[in-house]
Amino acid sequence: MNWTTEELNIIDHEDALFISIPDDQGVMHKPTYIWGVSANGDFYARGAHGIASKWYKAALETQKAHITIGNIEKDVWLTFPKDSQVRRAIDQAYKNKYDSYLELMTSDEVAEATIKLTPVQ
Repeated sequence: MNWTTEELNIIDHEDALFISIPDDQGVMHKPTYIWGVSANGDFYARGAHGIASKWYKAALETQKAHITIGNIEKDVWLTFPKDSQVRRAIDQAYKNKYDSYLELMTSDEVAEATIKLTPVQ
């Protein structure tokens, strides 16, 4: 399943993205605030604390989450892109959306914790 044009527009204009990762029992943890952008028709997120973030470590294990951004609330699959072209597109999207946090959100440490969010059908 893909993101709709309307959803991508919301993603591009809403700052408040909350992600909940299920524990090994399937219970969702308290939502965590992270920053997300759209790039090339997909939805990506990064946490300001990079791969040391608790939510990121949990995401690596479960590869699924529940997100809320604007009026979008969905279960999503998580993948972990490492392609340098994709990184450049995501960095540019962060530059466009979060100019005041640019240095932080495009640093190597934070970019290492990039996740791609794909809606569950």
